[in-house]
Amino acid sequence: MAQGEASIRVYLSPETKDRFKTVCFFKGLNMSDVTAELIENWLAKNDLDLPISQRNTPSAKSKKREGLG
Repeated sequence: MAQGEASIRVYLSPETKDRFKTVCFFKGLNMSDVTAELIENWLAKNDLDLPISQRNTPSAKSKKREGLG
């Protein structure tokens, strides 16, 4: 993991994980890079129109969890 990056955990069936790993290998791709691109593309289509100050801040996340945001 590069400095300045965070990790997430994703749960998949063993079969799906193996297929993903195999396809990435044969295409010469890194599984993390492919996953990051998929998430970025999903966010581009589904992101909320929040003010910049509320994006990715710990206080905004905790407020959201508490039902305040």
